[in-house]
Amino acid sequence: MSTREHARRTRRRLTPDARRRDILRAATIAFATRPYAEVHVGEIAEAAGTSRALVHHYFGDKRALFLAAAREVVERTPRTVRTDLDLDPEAMVDANTSLWLDMIEGRRDEASLLFLGAGPAGVDAELAALQDELRDRIADRMLVNHLGTADVPPAARAAARAATGLVEQALRDWLLDRGVTRAQVHAIVSRGILAVMRDVLPAALAADEPAAARDERPDRDG
Repeated sequence: MSTREHARRTRRRLTPDARRRDILRAATIAFATRPYAEVHVGEIAEAAGTSRALVHHYFGDKRALFLAAAREVVERTPRTVRTDLDLDPEAMVDANTSLWLDMIEGRRDEASLLFLGAGPAGVDAELAALQDELRDRIADRMLVNHLGTADVPPAARAAARAATGLVEQALRDWLLDRGVTRAQVHAIVSRGILAVMRDVLPAALAADEPAAARDERPDRDG
């Protein structure tokens, strides 16, 4: 009996949900660690302990599998930002930053998939949409932590989304080993978020107020 045949016969019996999770995990690692063109569905199936046919059954073609892996990361990652911490703003941001960096260290492949833009050659519109959704989900949790709600004016949302851009760039430099330490990234992320929420967001909301106030003031000469 060949090694491949033996592996086929001794594969674990898993529920469909567990098998799907194994496939997604194997796909995430594959897509995050090698160029998209070099990843093959057969090797993902082998790493997940299943067959190519079953991978296609669950996910369709390679691109659909890639997007499913990215979607899984988008669904799970924002929950790293806790919204139930009974702490003052500085301590809350500090704690969430530590949790975020712990997640990145523990799942560098997932971070690479979303934050380094791994995927098909060229701009992938669906991946870009998932990355944008991730920014919105993280921004929502920041807004809930600092304002108590994510139902905010467009300027407030733009400020929170800008904060996610700062986080992304700091993480990129860390993941790509560009000479920054975890402690330095922690300082950049935590102080950057506090600066956005304390200074940038209020300034953005107030930016149009002088003109509006002039328009609303009664005419003293009339």
